[in-house]
Amino acid sequence: MDSKQRAYSEWLVVRCQQGDPAAFRLLVAFWEKRLLPYALRRMGDREAAQDATQECLLAVSRGLKTLTDPGAFPKWIFQILERRCVDALRRKIRERQIIAETDLVPERGTEDNTENELTVRKLLKDFDPAIRIVLQLHYRDGFSVIEIAEIIGVPAGTVKSRLFYARKALLKKATSNTEED
Repeated sequence: MDSKQRAYSEWLVVRCQQGDPAAFRLLVAFWEKRLLPYALRRMGDREAAQDATQECLLAVSRGLKTLTDPGAFPKWIFQILERRCVDALRRKIRERQIIAETDLVPERGTEDNTENELTVRKLLKDFDPAIRIVLQLHYRDGFSVIEIAEIIGVPAGTVKSRLFYARKALLKKATSNTEED
C-alpha cells in the first residue's frame, strides 16, 4: 500500500469515526478488495473467504470508534481478518474430525487456477502454515515485519526467523530444481 492509499484510508477512518455513512461505504469498498484475496489465500475456499471477510468488516463497523490511531487501521483490520480466518479454519478442522468419525468424507472439488498460482501453491505447500502466512503477508500484502508480528500475534523475531527459514528453503529448492533440469 503506497502513501496515497494509506492517507486516503486514514481520512476515511476519521470520517467514519465522525459518523459519515458514505465514508464507511467507501472504506468498505476500499478494503474489501484487499481483504478478500488475503482471506482466499489463507482459507483456500472462496465461500469461506467471503464469510471471513464479511465477519471482519462487521467487526470493524462495530469497533471502529474505539480505534485511537487511524494510521494503525491497516494493521488493525488485518488482525481482525486473521482472527476470523483462524476461527473459520478451526471450525473446518472440527467439522472434518466429526465427518471422519462418521465416515462421511465428501469429495473434494477442483479449482481453476492459473499456472503461476499453481506453481506458488506447489512451492508453499511444503511449508508449515505459520510460515506460509508470514510469506503471504510480507510478499503479497506488503506488511513490515513489525506489522506482521502484530497481525498474527507473535514477536517480531519470530517473524524474521520464519522469513529467513522460508527464503533459505526456497533458495535450496530453486537450486535443486535447477540442477535437475
